[in-house]
Amino acid sequence: MSKKKSSRKPVDSKQAEPSYQVGKVGHSGDIGRRKFIFLGVGTLAATGVGLAGAYNAGWFDSTSRASSTIAHSDSRNLPPVSLPADYPSALRAGSEMLEHYARDLNNASVLIHAIRGLGKNFKLADGTNAVDHLCSRYAADKEIKSKRYIYFKRDAEVHENSFLKTFLEAGVRPDQPIAGGGNRYHLSDLAESGKALFRCDAKDLYKYDDNQFRYDPSYFPARQAAPGQLIADSHGELIHEHLPWGLIAFSILTSPEKSSWTNVYGEVINLPAVIDQSLAEYESTCALGQQELAQGQPAPKNFRDAIKKYSCFGLHNIYSYLVCLKHGYHESDLAQRVSRMLDLVTYRLSGDAEAIDHEYAREGQGTPPQLVEAFRLRALIKLYGHSFEAINYAKLHHLVTFTPGQERRIQSGEQQFYESIVKMRAMDWGMLRKSLGEKFISDIVVALGHAARALKLLTPQNPDTIA
Repeated sequence: MSKKKSSRKPVDSKQAEPSYQVGKVGHSGDIGRRKFIFLGVGTLAATGVGLAGAYNAGWFDSTSRASSTIAHSDSRNLPPVSLPADYPSALRAGSEMLEHYARDLNNASVLIHAIRGLGKNFKLADGTNAVDHLCSRYAADKEIKSKRYIYFKRDAEVHENSFLKTFLEAGVRPDQPIAGGGNRYHLSDLAESGKALFRCDAKDLYKYDDNQFRYDPSYFPARQAAPGQLIADSHGELIHEHLPWGLIAFSILTSPEKSSWTNVYGEVINLPAVIDQSLAEYESTCALGQQELAQGQPAPKNFRDAIKKYSCFGLHNIYSYLVCLKHGYHESDLAQRVSRMLDLVTYRLSGDAEAIDHEYAREGQGTPPQLVEAFRLRALIKLYGHSFEAINYAKLHHLVTFTPGQERRIQSGEQQFYESIVKMRAMDWGMLRKSLGEKFISDIVVALGHAARALKLLTPQNPDTIA
């Protein structure tokens, strides 16, 4: 565990808030509502605002006060459909929502997650291949020490190396063209650049958190930085926001026999050491809820507060260690440690879900029930989708042998997974769109990308194997 963690100065919240553009930066009148959507129920509760407080303060659009009996659907939204809570219906519902709204929203986040859940051949509404679209519009390059490197802009990919690892897992060809800075590159160049630009000190995972710099003003569009200006990347900590995607990409690209390299800054990267130390850090967080979860209790508040600092409840981290294991990384007892983490995930299927239910019930008092339900379902789909993506990946590649007790917890969680997806399909998305905005809809679609892939991994529809 990094010794520097407890001594770090808190990052200014205004600097830390990500841009998350959808098409373009919204006008100032949307700031309150977008702030609410970014924060989530846990942070709102900590500030004393809560769902009801945000609602009464006008953080939602005025249409959120409309009666639930009023239909808000329009031609852009799928009509609500009620389906049974079973696997075929969940698969249908998840795929329908992901495919329709990815094409409708057409932003980088939903498109990369549509590739995640539907495969590399997913096409936009105009027939353009989504991979080609992303690679032609969202990349940039920069020169360091007389050499140019290609990367995807942060406001597009959000998590560093997330496009790279998604393309790799989806089977995109190494010669896939990528345009950046007026120059032509390929996916193989992106892979080399990703390794060259990666900075991580395994002895101090927080070393570069306040010292990572980019020459790309799109990282923080609201600051209107001049081209070429150095901008500190205070978007988030490496281990919480970026590292899992790098571990996935680099473990795919680099065999254990060649797992050390020198980056462009002259720093030696030892991938097994990074895996070991980052997992140790993650294990210390999981230990906060181990006892209560293993006893079948809801996830305790201290664990929830800590795990929500990680993207998507820390479940990307679990998946990343499984990918490392699958590609031959076994140092530091990785197999047994990952097995223990997955055991905890099987308890979290109910423990985290109960905590989510309690949080939204508590914070949602005084807020229109349909809006509270939308937030609750979004959180559950995120929980179940990412959890079963990890569980089913482990099963697909025979990385873990689950015990009968674990299988019972998995089967129970699967049923709740199906139920959350079909309930979301039955909601009035037109009302949600007008009440909560495009960003909220986009976040649901992102969660559905992982959910759809989880549902398909063990079937012939596995999006990673589509030719």
